[in-house]
Amino acid sequence: MSADKEEAYKRAEKEFDEILPMGQSTENNFLYVMIDDNAENVGFIWYEKEDVSGFICDFLVKENYRKKGYGFETMKWIEQDAKDKGMTKLRLSLFKFNEPACNLYKKLNYNVVEDHDENMIMEKILFT
Repeated sequence: MSADKEEAYKRAEKEFDEILPMGQSTENNFLYVMIDDNAENVGFIWYEKEDVSGFICDFLVKENYRKKGYGFETMKWIEQDAKDKGMTKLRLSLFKFNEPACNLYKKLNYNVVEDHDENMIMEKILFT
């Protein structure tokens, strides 16, 4: 492993430890691994509860599982999970160049609430 890559891993691990000091048990943080029918890991999602809203901190569908509905189904499940936990809206930040993600969130009725140079914040009101 190159020194740059090793340094990046160390920095990421330090940041992760600061954000989630209790790992998966950190209060008001929810981390889920997505698996398919064959118990294959297809990605993960992490979101945080902030009062009555949730913020999706990270969401990844592995490249070879994209465009197969996993992102859509995961988001629908997370929306219900957030409602079950008393949240009334979900927010997320994404880069504008990430067209597939933009299309997914628009399909799920997320609206742009902040528009910046390279990224935007989208949110969806969760009706009960």
